[in-house]
Amino acid sequence: MEYKLHNPSDPYTFIAVDQEVAALVVGLLSPAFGADTHDESEENRVPIFIFGGYNEWYQEKFGRTPTEGLNARKEDVGKAMQSFMLGGFSDRARYNAALEAIDNPIKRNDFIANWQDGRSSLNNIGGVAHEIGKALLEVKEAG
Repeated sequence: MEYKLHNPSDPYTFIAVDQEVAALVVGLLSPAFGADTHDESEENRVPIFIFGGYNEWYQEKFGRTPTEGLNARKEDVGKAMQSFMLGGFSDRARYNAALEAIDNPIKRNDFIANWQDGRSSLNNIGGVAHEIGKALLEVKEAG
């Protein structure tokens, strides 16, 4: 599912296999962000937690702590973080088409970095998400 991240700066979207993964992504970046799918369905929404309550909501919703969830879903969360894209839902098709056309891994990474540089804010949420995703996937590979 594609989610839009609610944040005070530039628009970002990301792909998460389910609401739990989206919730873990938001929790790692900032529970004050929240996220919604295109249809803004309540069943997929990750609420905004400006004044706390994220850990309690997560445990009630998923039956485990966020740490337990992250340990169990590390690879899914890493992939979701790596999917962060500057832009809204309508930009994803163009972004994916460009990525699919780039075979060279170095050029692909350059394209992703250049796309993320289009932000207007000093907050590099996409860059941070990509770094977290990379670290999570490296930890997963290391065992």
